[in-house]
Amino acid sequence: MKIKFWGTRGSISAPGPTTTKYGGNTACVEVSDSQTLAILDAGTGIRLLGEDLLRRGPERVEWHLFISHFHFDHIGGFPFFRPLYMKGNKFTIYGCEGTGRKLENIFVGQMSPEYFPVTMSEMPAELNFVQLTTRPIHLNGWTVTPAYINHPGLALAYKIDTGKSKIVYMTDNEPFRYLLRQQSKKQEVFDDLKRGQVELEREDLMLVDFFEGADLLIHDGQYTQEEYPPHLGWGHSFYEFALEMALQGHVKKLLFFHHDPDRTDADLDKQLEKIQALAKSRGASIEIGAASEGQEIQLP
Repeated sequence: MKIKFWGTRGSISAPGPTTTKYGGNTACVEVSDSQTLAILDAGTGIRLLGEDLLRRGPERVEWHLFISHFHFDHIGGFPFFRPLYMKGNKFTIYGCEGTGRKLENIFVGQMSPEYFPVTMSEMPAELNFVQLTTRPIHLNGWTVTPAYINHPGLALAYKIDTGKSKIVYMTDNEPFRYLLRQQSKKQEVFDDLKRGQVELEREDLMLVDFFEGADLLIHDGQYTQEEYPPHLGWGHSFYEFALEMALQGHVKKLLFFHHDPDRTDADLDKQLEKIQALAKSRGASIEIGAASEGQEIQLP
């Protein structure tokens, strides 16, 4: 199984000389093997993926697109994905149930004339929409299991289990436990976290169970611990929390994702060094990195 990152940035694309190492495009990850190609999110990175798919040739005409949620940094590249404009291509598009709107109508709305010059009805490709709860689906030997995570407007994580390896895509996920505490107690919470004495709340524990033993966990890393308090309730994690979760779940490799648009390559390098040192001080053997645009990972 191959995992390739086409967009790793969060909130808004951030191209420029200070983001060339980790990339400036928003969320898009390709997961594929000889039988199946799945796309996780349709941020601006999906445009580059589309160009690459066309260069590969016509051997594959059926794709599966899994949307974590419908904020612009996760669907804004959809209208620029060139395979959608080719007759004969077939797409199944998956997204969460419970928003109060049909999945198809969300994409139609994004491409209404007020926002885009081409309507979705003009796309020649065949589009099928599937609204998900937490029931697993099966794709050519893969089991794809959704789980609700903590982000405004509803969002899903996805676990892909091939029988040989397991990856989990958990972008835009805020700790449940901090939402239960008052503003005045935030510093106390962080002090407890540093001492390793905070117990995960029930909802967080359920997510740990969800990715238990994963070969690869792709997790939200938008904030530093110091940046998080003013952004409580915005739907994102900080690095130390993601590490704590990964260690609890015995994850083999943790990749931070959804990098803040103001985070430079140098800033990310510094944060990685800090978190790697923290893991080492805990005696953990977990591999830790930050997802970068163009990065490829091979799993059995």
